[in-house]
Amino acid sequence: MNKRTNKLATCILFSGLMVLTAIFIPAFALQRPQSSNITISVIVQGSFNIMVSTDSFDFARLMPGQTGESSRKEGILVAGTSTSGNPWYLKVTASNPLTSGSDIIPNDNFTWYGTSEGQGNWFGGKEKNFSDQNNTAYVSSADEVDLGKMVANKFKFKLHVPEDTKPGVYTTTVMFTMTE
Repeated sequence: MNKRTNKLATCILFSGLMVLTAIFIPAFALQRPQSSNITISVIVQGSFNIMVSTDSFDFARLMPGQTGESSRKEGILVAGTSTSGNPWYLKVTASNPLTSGSDIIPNDNFTWYGTSEGQGNWFGGKEKNFSDQNNTAYVSSADEVDLGKMVANKFKFKLHVPEDTKPGVYTTTVMFTMTE
């Protein structure tokens, strides 16, 4: 091959590459961008709180046949609040009858009542004994659910000691449960 043919071949080859390059560049420029989406989520928890003003109380000393009230005249404050957006319920139960060894004072003789500062339904306006299966004390109102407002309920307790009760120190646990 002579020098002139070699230069011509290089020119043609170079020109061919230029043409190919010019053809491929616009093809990439014409493609549309592609995208893909993902969903992001978060669970924001509401607060759900119950507060009881004391962890114990007593009826002091009672004789068989006597009835006594809890020694706290103001009652036991039980306050609850929720910002979950759902109605909530406050329940009160005695875990067992009052017992002293194997001796008991039946829950028919142990009652609760009180007042509420809430706007919902309060079921403690009249005495209810702890043997009652309906242990709901309070049901929140729609405003209390939406605002997360603290609701104060005051509980008082009465105990009638039956005539045939043996001497002893009788105890039980009263539980306040807040649920939706």
